[in-house]
Amino acid sequence: MEFALFKKTRELDNKITEFLDNISEAGLVYARAISLYLEQGASEEFTQKRQEVSAFESRNDQLRRDVEAELYEHTLLPDSRADVLHLLENVDRVINKYESNLYMYTIEQPVIPKEFHAQIKQLVQTVLDCVEALVVSARSFFAMNGEIKNSLHKVMFFEKQADQQGTALKTAFFEQKKLELAHKRQLQDFEMATEQISDFAEDVADSLTIVSVKRSF
Repeated sequence: MEFALFKKTRELDNKITEFLDNISEAGLVYARAISLYLEQGASEEFTQKRQEVSAFESRNDQLRRDVEAELYEHTLLPDSRADVLHLLENVDRVINKYESNLYMYTIEQPVIPKEFHAQIKQLVQTVLDCVEALVVSARSFFAMNGEIKNSLHKVMFFEKQADQQGTALKTAFFEQKKLELAHKRQLQDFEMATEQISDFAEDVADSLTIVSVKRSF
């Protein structure tokens, strides 16, 4: 039999919903920023999207602190409170990874041959699908609606897809004879930075699985 993690309040529900919405929206902005970089380089529009991701990160930091304060007031069990706070902190780090990756583009401004653009966009979309499955899992966890197992399974599926796409992309980089080795390695670093977002999402999903099992007893 499941137990309530904390006493429901409308304000707390709204803050958790906004927190998770921001992670989803930040991912969409991140994907748009990558597309803009591929089309225009480190343009003003790209910089604007990077700043939007940073704004989501700042807002979620505040929301997380607010939720933490309310959980200390409303949580019934201290162990549950600690689990939820740890979950929120980890999920929130996804936006940090979006932000740090975009700063990598701003600082290094890699030259990315057009022949790789389609594969990069495909990888970014798969990573977003993975993160969105994690967000859906988190929503199910807080709503206690019984759908969490299905969405957690999707996190694992998309993480494997990202691994396969990342490997194919790295192989394509190193098979391109026109590129210098240093250039190939730089492109590999950017590919890995994107792929690692899905790896991190899988790690958070594993933690969420454990918390869900604990909650069911």
